[in-house]
Amino acid sequence: MSTQDGLQILQSAVVLLVAPLYAGVLARAEAIVQSKRGPSVLQPYRDLAKLLRKGSAISDQASWIFRGAPFVAFACYLTVSAIVPVITDEPLPLAFLADLIGGAFVLALASFSISLAALDCASPLGGLGSSRTTWIGSLAEPALILVFFTVGALSQSDNPYLENHALAHSGAAYVLPTHVLGAVAFFIIVLAENGRIPVDNPSGTIEISMIEESRVLEYSGREYALVKWGSWMKLFLLSSIFMNVFVIPWGLGNADSLLGGLQGIAALLGKLAVCGVGIVIIDSSFAKLRFFRIAEFLGASFLLALIGIATSYVIGK
Repeated sequence: MSTQDGLQILQSAVVLLVAPLYAGVLARAEAIVQSKRGPSVLQPYRDLAKLLRKGSAISDQASWIFRGAPFVAFACYLTVSAIVPVITDEPLPLAFLADLIGGAFVLALASFSISLAALDCASPLGGLGSSRTTWIGSLAEPALILVFFTVGALSQSDNPYLENHALAHSGAAYVLPTHVLGAVAFFIIVLAENGRIPVDNPSGTIEISMIEESRVLEYSGREYALVKWGSWMKLFLLSSIFMNVFVIPWGLGNADSLLGGLQGIAALLGKLAVCGVGIVIIDSSFAKLRFFRIAEFLGASFLLALIGIATSYVIGK
């Protein structure tokens, strides 16, 4: 096995194993900011261990779609972990599978499978959550496409590695309005895609107001463990892309040695700490928006990305 193959395995292992810790740290930090004791940062691992030991209770209305969706979604997140820059700034052996747009399609497939499963089990709350999530996705996807266009305007490609190199080796590109507006627009999408405030409250317990969580209320046992693990991986991946491609493109390791990968892991943890602080501040400082005002929030992302593209043409001329 070559060094790059080892780094490929290491990168996916980092996403698998560190994603629950990232979610646990965020939950603990939010509790501290709100003057609460909060759960341990290791609580997600305990939840996974407990759920993986339990059996599943499945509705008699559910079909193979409901049973297979968690595995499809989990496989999608694991696939994305192999194609985006997480610990190295050089493409690894599986990076050729997709670019940013391809990765977005894979993430969309994961969300679609969970939404379809929510409808398949004939649960009223599942259908409500699926409908709401689909509506939010219909607003977020156009904004995400425009964000990718801002990436292409700077690096002449929608490859995340090329975008990383374009920013890391050009201070001028880093401060261009195209990049700054695209970064802000992408961060808004990160919040929306992960069900964070102001779009959704991940710690909310009122069923009728849930969005993301209401889609998976019918899951239990091992399937629910995969669903939760996948959602933490999604948060980890989008935060990593945001920091490594848009905010702090420096510090990633090279793909020539395992030591470079280990250095990239250390840098990634520091970057995620910065991103986590931003998420905690927003979660603790803002209230959840009324459902129909979410369109205004995602519309701001679309408008920022659109202005960013326009400024790239103005500056280019």
